[in-house]
Amino acid sequence: MKQGQKRNNAIQSCMLFEGIEPEKSEQLLKEKAQCRTFQKGECIYTPEHFEKSLGILIKGRAVVEKEGGVLLNELSSGCCFGAAALFTEQERYVTTVWAKTACEVCFLSMEAMEQIMQDDAKIALNYIRFLSGRIQFLNRKIDSFTAPDAEQALLSYLGQQPQGRVEGISMVKLCEILNIGRTSLYRVMQQLEDSGKIKREGKTIWLLSGKEETK
Repeated sequence: MKQGQKRNNAIQSCMLFEGIEPEKSEQLLKEKAQCRTFQKGECIYTPEHFEKSLGILIKGRAVVEKEGGVLLNELSSGCCFGAAALFTEQERYVTTVWAKTACEVCFLSMEAMEQIMQDDAKIALNYIRFLSGRIQFLNRKIDSFTAPDAEQALLSYLGQQPQGRVEGISMVKLCEILNIGRTSLYRVMQQLEDSGKIKREGKTIWLLSGKEETK
């Protein structure tokens, strides 16, 4: 697939432009957005260094983490970040966003977003829907951290990860995230794997849909 087509696909898959004519969304970005590239491992936003802008990932993958390296989300082309902080007075960003691969990001400033949403009610509605979805996502996160037992905590955490999959995480880090002991974690992981609810390979864990046989 050509680079231009990949860029167009990323723009059209962005929540902000759902239901918007492709030519209009591409023109809006061309006129309103500032696009930048980031190298693998480079920070895009940190709590101390961020912009009052909505970031749209055009190319590559990025990771969203809380303090201490707790994984919140993994972003691919078409995904957005910075929406919740766009119209607030906070002087710190609540997460760190860094490039997992080389990335291209288009930034729409607060002023640009105000103008775009005033001009097109459908874009404003898309933005509201996105924020509503984030609230639901965060509520599910809270549920996972306050789960009644270790098994439910692990299942809830995996259920919030992209494709129900977490990679490159140590047992020590997972214990910190779930606030459970190592003995309990090892026990429930074995139980869940035996029952076909999860699959493990090294430091990668999958949440399986239904009872699937591990291969």
